[in-house]
This record gives sequence, structure tokens and C-alpha cells, in this order.
Amino acid sequence: MLQERINKKALVDFISGPVLLHFTLPFVMIYLCAGTIAQKYVGLYEATHIFFSSLIVWLGFLPLPGFPVVLAVMFVNLAGKLIFKSPWTLRNSGIIITHIAVMMLLLGGLITALFSREGFVDLMQGDNKAYVTDYHAREFIIRDENGVSLAQYNPNDFQAGQSVSDPELPFIIRIKEACRHCKIEKRAIGPNDDSVYNGMAQFMRLTDAPLQRENESNVGGVVFALYDRQGHEQGVYASLEDVPNWPQVDIGQSSYRFIYQKQKRALPFEIELLDFTRTTHPGTQLAKSYQSKVRIKDENGAWESLVKMNEPLRYKGYTLFQSSFMRTDTGDVSVLAVVWNAGRSFPYIAGLVLSLGLIVHLVVRRRPAK
Repeated sequence: MLQERINKKALVDFISGPVLLHFTLPFVMIYLCAGTIAQKYVGLYEATHIFFSSLIVWLGFLPLPGFPVVLAVMFVNLAGKLIFKSPWTLRNSGIIITHIAVMMLLLGGLITALFSREGFVDLMQGDNKAYVTDYHAREFIIRDENGVSLAQYNPNDFQAGQSVSDPELPFIIRIKEACRHCKIEKRAIGPNDDSVYNGMAQFMRLTDAPLQRENESNVGGVVFALYDRQGHEQGVYASLEDVPNWPQVDIGQSSYRFIYQKQKRALPFEIELLDFTRTTHPGTQLAKSYQSKVRIKDENGAWESLVKMNEPLRYKGYTLFQSSFMRTDTGDVSVLAVVWNAGRSFPYIAGLVLSLGLIVHLVVRRRPAK
């Protein structure tokens, strides 16, 4: 019994003591520095994924705790200090409130690191969309002739020689070539290759190319063979990101389309671009500022708003920024960055709580101790 109490006390002392904080702070500093420097060489997406989003950071063969794990440990350490080591007295109330504010900041950072999502909506005047396109995630979708999605896969998991199937579909997909960023080469069909290549697959072969620094600039693709359930090949096809000439194949009485694209997620509202205004620097075509007049529509009705470069629109947990624009032969295309952050409110609330804690601390400490 005595030994058990000693073990519990040692565990509480470890959780609430300064050792954990001294252990985690160097990781925070190293990851912040390394992530900032790495952006120059591997791009923002890869640097963020490696140093700030992954649960494990690999240093060669050595696994290290990722940034979310470090934040979680710091949160537990502060909670332990607050519960077990801090004197809960009026004189110490300001410090307790300040500790709670810091814990809220850590919790908000952890939620943001794990659950925040971002993408974009590109609109020409008069266009309306109720979905956001992800900057980074890709998807391989099979749709029927009515545009209904029948199956969806993560193409980053595809490997040459891999078979993909769904019990509801009358065919099996066998991956022949897959790449996150593709180099297109001329296809040379050997004399022993009995496959029937169709569409783009007749002329081009996809090979891996070095990834771009910015993940959204990568162009992925896949070449695949279709087999019926009896194992007979039905042809070889290619689907390439940003090339809307997706293969459409008739199998039995149905038609199927195979789409490789940036992942699209539904929005709880619809965005319509009413007008896009671009102001240029005098005597040049360089954009000085630009803004979008949009109409938001959902089950509650419709309303209009302006989205400017430094004045985002916030609605239903989403934040819409005027990110950029594209000039085309048919007119300007407004690009709105869309961010959903479950921890967005934590910094604001934590800031208020922190201010309250400091004020309480100053007021209480000015009073003479009894």
C-alpha cells in the first residue's frame, strides 16, 4: 500500500513538475525553426505536414514526438500543475486564471493542427458553387452516367500492380502507373504487351517527377487497366489531374467515368459571384487591389457581402479570403481561399481570459496579505 502511494505521488510529481516543460520546450523551438527553414526547400505544405501536423517526426530511423503530441504533453503538464501544485487561494487566483488562458491557447493550437481544413473556390461572374476545392488532397472518383459518385479512393495510396475493387461495381481496377507529380513520356508499346490502350493512355506514359515545392502545383495521374469479374481485361485508360478529358467506359448496360481531381468538399451554403472589381496601379496592369461581391445562399435565405483583400467574410465557421484572381480569355476569375478552423475562437477567448487573469493578479497583489 505504501509503495503504491509512493508510485502515485511520483507520477503526479512527474506530470505536474517542471521536467516535462523543460523536455517539451526545446522540441517546440526546434520544430518552429526547422519548419520555417524547411519551407524554402520543400514548400509550405510539406514543411507544415512534417513539422506541425504529423504525430511522429522521423529523424532518419529515429521517431520523435510530433508537434501535436508536444502540445498535448504541455497541456497535460499545465493542467497537472494547476490541479495538484497550485494553491487555490484568492491571492493566487490571477495566476490560476492566467494558467487556464495558456491552456486554452494550447488546446486551440492542438485542435487547429489536427482538424483545420483549407481550400479555394474559383468563380467567374455569375457562377455559383456549393463546394470548396482542397489545395492539397486528391481523390479518384468513379461516377455513373448520371454523375452519381459510386466509389472514392485516395490516389496517393495507389501503387503499380495494386488491385482496387468495390463489391458493388462489375469490374476490378489494376493500377499500372501512378504518380503524385507526373512526368509525361511517349508510350512505347512492346511486342508482348497485349493490352488495348485507349484515349490518352495510347500516347503517354506517366512516370514520377520530383515534387514541386508548393503541393498545389503538383499534377498527379494514374494509368489503370479494367477487368471484368471473370478476369478479362477491358482496356487500359489514363486519368490525369487538371485534364478534364476523363475516360468514360461502357461496361454492360452502364457507363462509368473515372475522375482524378483535387478533393472537393460540400459547403453548408452556396456562393455566387455577382461582381469582381480589380484596381491597377496607374499606368500599369499590376493589380493594386481586388474584391468580390458575392451572394451567400442557404436554407435561411440569401444575402450579399463584399470580400476584400484584408476584409474576409466569416459565416458558419468558415472564413472566406480574397486570395487572388486569374485572367482568362472570357474574363477574370476570382479565387477565394476558404478556411474552416474548429479552434478559431480559442485565441480570442484565451486573450480575454489572459487579460482578466493579469488584471486580477495586479489587483489582488496590491491588497495587503492577511
